[in-house]
Amino acid sequence: MPFEITNTQRSASIIRVADTGTTTVALANLAINANETVTSANIRRLTWSTNGNIQIIRNSVPVLMLHNSGTMMLDELNHTVANNNTSPIVITINTGGSVVMEVTKTATYATELTGM
Repeated sequence: MPFEITNTQRSASIIRVADTGTTTVALANLAINANETVTSANIRRLTWSTNGNIQIIRNSVPVLMLHNSGTMMLDELNHTVANNNTSPIVITINTGGSVVMEVTKTATYATELTGM
């Protein structure tokens, strides 16, 4: 299943998944480089479209079940989906569709950043 991850240092990551199947996004996939170690990730925004359903699971716990199409701007509600946020994000698209999600991340750095 095609997917793309766009990472930004000290900021959010964007995950885009399309087609039918299952994609597992490990926290390490959200790091911008080897200096950054991501320790947790919370789902902040989602946009999806499917003619079946999309499941998002963390640590074997379903955290979201998405149908049809829609958008969740959880940051506008001052909220994130943080269930099992130290576990990989498993995205399963049944029957076809796509999902784009923004995740906030907590990270540590091997070499501390300066000048920010």
